[in-house]
Amino acid sequence: MARKSCGCGGILLILNFKTFSFPLLKGNAALALSRPNTIVLSESYATKLFGSKEPMGEIISMEPHGDYVITGILKDVPKNSHMQFDALASYATLGAGGADPYSDRDEHWARFSQAYLYLLLPEQGDAAGLERYLNSIAKAAWGHKKNVEVTFALQPLDKIVPGTDLLNSIGPRWDYAGILLSGLLALIILIPACFNYINLAIAQSLNRMKEVGVRKVMGGSKNQLFFQFITETTLMMLLASVLSYFIFEVIREEAIRIMEAARILDLTPTGLTFLYFFLFALFIGFAAGVVPALYFSKLSPVNALKAKPSKTGKNSFPLQKAVIGVQFVLSLGFIMGVVVMLQQYRYSVNYAYGFEQEDILNIDLQGANPELVKNEYGQVAGVEQVSLSSHLLGLGATNSAWLMNADGTDSVEASFIAVDEHFIPAFKLKLLAGTNFDDPALKNRSSIIVNEAFLRQQQIAQPQQAIHERLVLTDGSECIIRGVVADFHYATLKDSINSFYFQYDPALFSYANLHLSSREAFKDLSGLEAIWKTIGGTDHFEAQFQDVQISEAYGDYLQIMKLWGFLGLLAITVACLGLLGTVVFTVRNRGKEVSIRKVLGASTQSLVLLLSKDYLKIMGIASLIAIPVTYLLLDKVVLTIQKYSIKIGLLEVGISLLIVLVLGLTTILSQTLKAARANPVDTLKSE
Repeated sequence: MARKSCGCGGILLILNFKTFSFPLLKGNAALALSRPNTIVLSESYATKLFGSKEPMGEIISMEPHGDYVITGILKDVPKNSHMQFDALASYATLGAGGADPYSDRDEHWARFSQAYLYLLLPEQGDAAGLERYLNSIAKAAWGHKKNVEVTFALQPLDKIVPGTDLLNSIGPRWDYAGILLSGLLALIILIPACFNYINLAIAQSLNRMKEVGVRKVMGGSKNQLFFQFITETTLMMLLASVLSYFIFEVIREEAIRIMEAARILDLTPTGLTFLYFFLFALFIGFAAGVVPALYFSKLSPVNALKAKPSKTGKNSFPLQKAVIGVQFVLSLGFIMGVVVMLQQYRYSVNYAYGFEQEDILNIDLQGANPELVKNEYGQVAGVEQVSLSSHLLGLGATNSAWLMNADGTDSVEASFIAVDEHFIPAFKLKLLAGTNFDDPALKNRSSIIVNEAFLRQQQIAQPQQAIHERLVLTDGSECIIRGVVADFHYATLKDSINSFYFQYDPALFSYANLHLSSREAFKDLSGLEAIWKTIGGTDHFEAQFQDVQISEAYGDYLQIMKLWGFLGLLAITVACLGLLGTVVFTVRNRGKEVSIRKVLGASTQSLVLLLSKDYLKIMGIASLIAIPVTYLLLDKVVLTIQKYSIKIGLLEVGISLLIVLVLGLTTILSQTLKAARANPVDTLKSE
C-alpha cells in the first residue's frame, strides 16, 4: 500500500459524526473515526490527492502528525459554514500512546488556541445552568491558583458568524461591527445620492414649470401633480434598480475576492432578494421624489407660467451645498487613499530587501527528495545553481525557536530558516564574519549563521566576537555560531528585522531555489514541469519566481486600491452630479441677474467667476477638511500596519487634489460658461 505525503489546508479533530450531520459519501459514519490515526477526506481533496484512484484504505502522511488511514470520503462542506476543512481526523489520535495533550498542568489552561468543544443540548436544555456548573468546577479546581483564572462561556452555533470577535475564533471573522461598517459605507454613498437626485430633479424640472402652470390653470390639483412627480421618480428608481442588477453581476466575483469575509457568502440573488430590492426601490423613489413633488405642487400658477422659481438668490438650498461639501470630502479622501496605497505597493515591491530576487524560481518540493530534485534540475541548461530551503525569503513565514547561552545566563527568541550550503551565496547575502556552511553535511548540523540583529539582542559589539559562541537550542542540543550575515528582510516589510539565524537541516527542506542564467529562457516552464513528473509523481508542479511571490505578498494593497477606488468613483460621480444640479438651479435662478450684468458690460470671465465662486469655496473648504483628516487616518492607522512604509508627501496630496479639482471645475464650468455666453435678449425679452 502506497504512503502519500500531503499538507491539508485545514484539518479538524472530532470524536464522531453524531453532533454534526456531515454527510459521508463513502465509509461507515459510526466507525470511520472510532480508532486513532484514522481520517476522513473531503470529496474535493480526495480527488486532488488521488485523482480517479480509489482513496479508501490508502495511507497519507501529514507531518508532524504521522500516518493516517483513510476510512471515509465526506461531501464538501458548504462555503458558508464557519468550519472549513479538507479532512476530519480521529480525536482519539491525541491520546494515543499514553500521551494526554490536556493534562492537569497549569500551562495547558493558558494555551488552548485552536481547541473547540461543541455540546449538543436537549431542546429544552438550560444553557445558563450548564455555564454556571462548568464555572463552579473551574473555581473548585483552580480557584486556589494565583496565576490561573479559568472561566467558561457557551456560544450558540448561530451566534458565531456573525457574532463577537473572539481570540482564535474558528472560521471567518465577521463581527457585527464589520457588517455595520459595510452598511455605513453604502449609506455614505446612497444618502447623498438621494439629496443630489432632489437637486437634479428640481433643476431639470424647471424646464417643466410652464407645464405645471398650465395644468394648474386647467384645474389640476396639488394631489395630482404630487403623485405625478412621485410616480415618475419611483419609476426612475425601479429602472435604476434593474440597471444596478447588471452592474452587480459584473462586480460580484471581484467584490468577493476583495472582501475576505465575503467568500463565505452566497451572493446569488433569490426571489426574496428581488422582492426586498423592489420594496427598497419604492421607498427610495418616494424619499427622493417627495421634495420635488411638494415643491412643484405648491408652486403658484403665475410663477409657474412665468418660469419663476418660488425661491431666488444665491443662498438657495444651503443643505444641498453642505451635502456636496461632505461628498467632496469623501471623494478626496478615497482618491487620496488610492494614490497612497498605490505608492505603498510600489514602495514595498521595489524595496531593497537585502537579497537577490531576480531570475530565481522557487519550486515547492511537496515531499519529494530534496537531493534528487537538486541533482535533476542542476543538470538543466540555464540553471546556474540550485539551493534548498525550508521557507522563502521576504514572505513572512519562518520557524522560531528559543536559544540559550551555554552557561544558561540568557536566552533569545529567534526566527530561523533551514538552508543548504548554496543558499547564502546564491541569494547574495553579505557574510560579515565567519564562514558559510560547507560539505560534508554532518559538519553543518551543529552550527548556525546569525544576523546582526541577533548580535544586538545578545549585546555583542562586533561580528567577529560572535564566532564560535556556544548556544543551546530548544531541543537541548548545542550549537556554535559559525558566521554572521548582514541584516536583510527575511520576513515581509510588515515586520521589523529581529533576531534570526540559518541552520543546516535537510529534514526541513521544502523548496528548491533555481538560480537561472536568464529568466527569458524560462518563460515556458513546460520543460521543468516534465522533469518534475519523473520526480514528484502525481503532485502538481508548483513553481513561481521570487519577485512575483514578493509582489503577491502585498496583494492586500491592490485589493484596498480596488475597493477604495470603486467607492471613490461612486463618491466623486455622485458629488459631481449633485454639484451639477445645484449649479443648474442657481444659474436658472440668477439668469436675469446675469443678463442684466451682461447688458451693463460685464465680461464673460467675471460672470463665470460670479456664478462659480460659491462652489469653489465649497471645494476649497472640503479640501481643507479632507486632506488633514485623510493624512492622519492613513499615516497613523493604515500605514502603521506595515513597519516600513512611505511618508505621505506633497506628490500624493497634489495628485489627489488635482483629480478632484479637475472633475469639479469641469462640472461647474459646463454650466456657468454656457450661462455667461448666453444671449441676454433670450432671457429679458419677456420682462
